[in-house]
Amino acid sequence: MELTVKIKLGDTPTMRRIAKTAQRMSEFKSQVLLRRGDITVNAKSLMGLLSLAPHDGMGVTIIAHGEDEAQAVCEMARLLEEG
Repeated sequence: MELTVKIKLGDTPTMRRIAKTAQRMSEFKSQVLLRRGDITVNAKSLMGLLSLAPHDGMGVTIIAHGEDEAQAVCEMARLLEEG
């Protein structure tokens, strides 16, 4: 399952949001990835998410495979878009 969204950073410090996102994604059984251009990273990895150098308005594709993939994609989209 795939979904493309735009990141909204808002007022929360970027490092805190990235750590929260990686921690939340680790709760899902499915493999969850983020892709930007030709870079694909593990969304459960703090270092992976940091390597994307996220910024406000950046488009990313959420990719999930597994038994709870729909829930993982929806939650990742919510975390990235809530700002």
